[in-house]
Amino acid sequence: MLLQTCLADGTPREDAVKLSDRQPLFIGFKLDGSLRRRVDTLTGPDRKYVSDHDSTFLTLCKLGEDVYVGKLIEEKLTTDRVDDVRRNVLSILQRLFPDVRLPVQLDIFPCTPSEEVTPTVEPQ
Repeated sequence: MLLQTCLADGTPREDAVKLSDRQPLFIGFKLDGSLRRRVDTLTGPDRKYVSDHDSTFLTLCKLGEDVYVGKLIEEKLTTDRVDDVRRNVLSILQRLFPDVRLPVQLDIFPCTPSEEVTPTVEPQ
């Protein structure tokens, strides 16, 4: 479903913004070099929690040369759920890396389908 901005009389605006409920969102943060190396070295059962091709737990995405870790959300999202996702992302990473200081706030990016294995975050 697409929603389009319009004038008070209902006619579409020329500079209309369209909302889509079919575009996935990514909620996460940019990995620094140290945490990126630690994620890359995950093995065994812990590896399933961070993947570049499976969004069951956490997903690795690229924005330019930067690598982000977070949750890919395919369904519509409410503000209550944003905070739940933030806590989930941070709790998984805290479990994997208890000695690492994690950010309090996460970024939210719209995503577009990509032919590559790694989901791509749209530049802002």
